[in-house]
Amino acid sequence: MKKVFFLFLFLYAQLISSEEVPNPTLEIYFQWILFRTQGRILEEKESYKISALTSPAVLGFKFEKYKDKFHTNLEWTLISTPNSGLIFLPGRDSYFGIFYKGFLWGAGRKSDFEEFPAWSSWKDGVEGLFAETELDRIKIRFDFLDLYRGFPLLENQWLKLQGRELFLPKQAREELISEKDTAVFSQSRYRAGISLTGNKEDRLIYKFRVRYLSLGNWGRFGSDTKESKSESIEGDRDYLVEWKLGLGFLWKYFYISGDFFLSRGIDKTGYHPSRPERSIQISGEALRFDLGFYNTYGKISIFAFLPDREKRSSQGEILELGFIGMGASPISNPILQQVWGFYPSTWITDKGLEREETNFPGKRPANLFGWKAEGKFFGISPGIHFTYIGFLKEENSSSGLWTISSRNIQNRFLREAGVSISWSPLEDDSSKIELDLGGFESDETTGLKQWYMLFRIGGVWK
Repeated sequence: MKKVFFLFLFLYAQLISSEEVPNPTLEIYFQWILFRTQGRILEEKESYKISALTSPAVLGFKFEKYKDKFHTNLEWTLISTPNSGLIFLPGRDSYFGIFYKGFLWGAGRKSDFEEFPAWSSWKDGVEGLFAETELDRIKIRFDFLDLYRGFPLLENQWLKLQGRELFLPKQAREELISEKDTAVFSQSRYRAGISLTGNKEDRLIYKFRVRYLSLGNWGRFGSDTKESKSESIEGDRDYLVEWKLGLGFLWKYFYISGDFFLSRGIDKTGYHPSRPERSIQISGEALRFDLGFYNTYGKISIFAFLPDREKRSSQGEILELGFIGMGASPISNPILQQVWGFYPSTWITDKGLEREETNFPGKRPANLFGWKAEGKFFGISPGIHFTYIGFLKEENSSSGLWTISSRNIQNRFLREAGVSISWSPLEDDSSKIELDLGGFESDETTGLKQWYMLFRIGGVWK
């Protein structure tokens, strides 16, 4: 249905336009990934396992057209998978809009306003109906009908679409993958919200956003129990509201940004003697910051993400959920993000509300610290990054209050690092060759190491 919807938008844009299409672009590239898994979770006869995947040619199409009253911005990506054939994915922006009364009234996909460099992989946006305007350095967007499904993009889906079960070790596969995970196409739920981004004298940046998501029994962790379904109020009234407040400051070659998140909502479940109602309250907070330096030759960023954990009884049962995130994963490592499905908290993914109580990387509350550096010299772009992930304690009692104390962090951790280099032989960057080397390792108790090499080559024709 979504394919038909976006195709209709494209054809309609052609009908209303009397001019020819100005330089539509066609992108085609190949990518190949090789990774090695080692550690104690492998089979006894194996000390390590090497896997490889060659992605077939990926086709991308981009068309932009702006007139006085009509705006068209369409990005398409086509990728082939072994199980489901050809998969269609819209790009970051794929919409048709009409400019009326100072607003851009749009239908399709519109990505959120750009964040600072450290969070380039944490993407989200509206898919549906929206209205956007700009007033005196303030951008405001109203999302009326947002069919939320985790904001899937090629960059965070291409490896996952091949089938996670093909790449995970047997022990982890049995714990992390359910029968529902075999479905390729994402589910969606109704979401709505408003976002505002402004700046003063191009130095002070302020941000505000609030979103409402109709949760229902969407997801393995959000599934209603028999007890809650027997009540007069059904579980499809479960919901989540996310608030975000942010400030940023830019000065010459320096910037700093901080965002504070609030998660509020309810998820109905079975009765527990420590809870007055047959429901789990959602009441969580998170803080993220980004400190960096930049110039025409590159940028350096130091960042962190600090969510709270859930409230637990003395026996370890969850009484109140903590912070719940939305959108793509903040982690850029393709193996950790797509194969293991790591998110640094409970998260609303394309499978719904998910949380995994497991020793493996998954959806678990964790503090995240890291740094990254990127440069560009004569068409060559080197990069390096490092991230440390410390999991929050999940056993015994917990007040659920947000804190950054080291006493709340387990001895279990992940650390991931990588280097990359790309070369664009043409000045307009219409072709690129890229090589990424990286991996991650866990503590000795978990006993997991994975290293990968990713190679891409592609070009754009206008």
